[in-house]
Amino acid sequence: MTHRSDTCRRLLACVLLVLALVALAGPAHARPQVLLVFDEDKDLPGLAVINRSIQQILRTEFDERVEFYSESLNISQFQRPDHQTILRDYFQRKYQDRQIDLIIAVMEPSLDFVLRYADVLFSGVPIVFCGANPGDVEGLSLPANVTGVLVKRNFAPTLDIALQLHPETRHVFVISGKSRFDQQIESLARRDLQAFESRVNIRWLNTLPMEQLLRELAALPEKSVIYYLTVFVDGAGEAFIPHEALSRIAEVANAPIYVANDQYVGRGAVGGHVYSVGSLGQEAAAIAIRVLRGEQPSNIPVTTASAYKNLFDWRQLDRWRIDERRLPADSQVDYRPASIWYLYKWYIVAGCTLFVLQSALVVGLLVSRAQRRRAEALRLDSEQRRLRAEDEVRTQRDELAHALRVTTLGEMTASFAHELGQPLAAITMNASAAQQILSREGSRSAMDEIVIDVLADAKRASQTLSSLRTLFRKEEASRTRVDVSAAVADVLRLLEGEMRQRRIRVQFVREAISPHILGDAVQLRQVLMNLLINAAEAISACGDTLREIQIESRESSAGRVEILVRDSGVGVAECDLERVFEHFVSSKPQGLGMGLAISRSIVESHGGRIWATRNESRGLTVHVDFPSEAVASQVREG
Repeated sequence: MTHRSDTCRRLLACVLLVLALVALAGPAHARPQVLLVFDEDKDLPGLAVINRSIQQILRTEFDERVEFYSESLNISQFQRPDHQTILRDYFQRKYQDRQIDLIIAVMEPSLDFVLRYADVLFSGVPIVFCGANPGDVEGLSLPANVTGVLVKRNFAPTLDIALQLHPETRHVFVISGKSRFDQQIESLARRDLQAFESRVNIRWLNTLPMEQLLRELAALPEKSVIYYLTVFVDGAGEAFIPHEALSRIAEVANAPIYVANDQYVGRGAVGGHVYSVGSLGQEAAAIAIRVLRGEQPSNIPVTTASAYKNLFDWRQLDRWRIDERRLPADSQVDYRPASIWYLYKWYIVAGCTLFVLQSALVVGLLVSRAQRRRAEALRLDSEQRRLRAEDEVRTQRDELAHALRVTTLGEMTASFAHELGQPLAAITMNASAAQQILSREGSRSAMDEIVIDVLADAKRASQTLSSLRTLFRKEEASRTRVDVSAAVADVLRLLEGEMRQRRIRVQFVREAISPHILGDAVQLRQVLMNLLINAAEAISACGDTLREIQIESRESSAGRVEILVRDSGVGVAECDLERVFEHFVSSKPQGLGMGLAISRSIVESHGGRIWATRNESRGLTVHVDFPSEAVASQVREG
């Protein structure tokens, strides 16, 4: 009995151990869902660096089994009082059926929003903040499910470096904006720069419209420097991307610009004592990994990022004639010209000296060798010279023959259309005559239908040859009234056997009234055929899965006719959506990569556009947009 009880206890202990291991390793084997919330557009350069850093680290840690959601609050662009309430309702509807495992709030406004509506939107979900200012968090009573990384912004070291590099400075112009974030950064900078007011005259430019600001910065007094903070919104209320605002300022400013953020170096600023947004994202990702592994946020202390460095732009140092030797000892200089002379000039000088000495010896040897070879050449008999001359003549003759063949092929290619056009015209005339005879006899037999088909095919072939001849002559193709739905149906009939062989179901959705455009019917069919064949090949590459192509043709109220070709194929990556329309780009082993490139040239010659988007589930949708017949007629008349 005792032995059986011991056995049961051991089994129970093993089961509990396995369950504990599964619970601890759960997020690593499941698919964690992480929501990143940004105060501004996540594609802004600085936020994009943080976003990319966090996602790359988490994907690597969890073997790509992480699902990310990204939201941008766009605080600076939407300053209406109820903006956050609208966002709250939007989040609530969007994520009501999602089980979010972790929220990463980037910058203090994002943290403020998430904390304000956490109980309504994401009750109990762990929150990791990234980039909040210590002064904004110290007064808050953070819940137990919140931790993160603070960034202590220091503005005094950058101005101290600027005054060391420009000791004659008398005026410092500090540039800021009117958004909430701009004002927060400005208040921190005012506190840090207060100690410099006894040394220089500091003027705060934060209320001017951009155009007036640019005029003032172009006419600053001598012995001035500029300190750029951020400009999300100017004094007139116009929204800006801070990096682009800095670039515009740098173009006109007549004084050097200094910054305290590494993402601004390279945009026209000299540099300064800057903090790294990339390292900020790395520290936040490290905390996020611990939380996703099961560690409680309350057990992870809030940390302060300290990744500051002295960073400068070599181009701006050169522009303002700043001696690089006067920079702080631990400075990093980027954007140095990739000049071999600049990097290795002393090695080059030494190498050239050695080369000159060696060249003198080599020249002497070459002169001696040339004299010997000249003597040998004089001893060649007349037979050898004759053979050499005959070989040169034969080589020239072969090259001329090759050039003649290439020219003849070019001429014959252009004449094919003319030679085939005459018999096709005869077919057309004979078919027309046969149809007239049958009509007079009142017979509409199967022969009549055959004659009709022959006549239609001959006309279609003639149109194709006519377009081909136009291309050879570099003449503009004829523009007629084209029924878009009829053109699509015609191409589908042509490819019916191909689609049946590939086991692909094609669905054509058309409007009750078919849209029309002005263009070349043959070229339009060529575009449609290219798109359908590409879609069929993309579906075939998927194997035995959903095999479906959907085509839509419609006319919008804006006077545009749109054709959509949606497939269930393999699709392409987001970064390759534009590359597929380039010449010689193909995913097929035997493809030339010309089909979509030619289709784009045809569509653009008709005043249209063609582009591709990824489907939500799978596959690709190619959009072809033309001006409608009415719009195109107005343009031609104008």
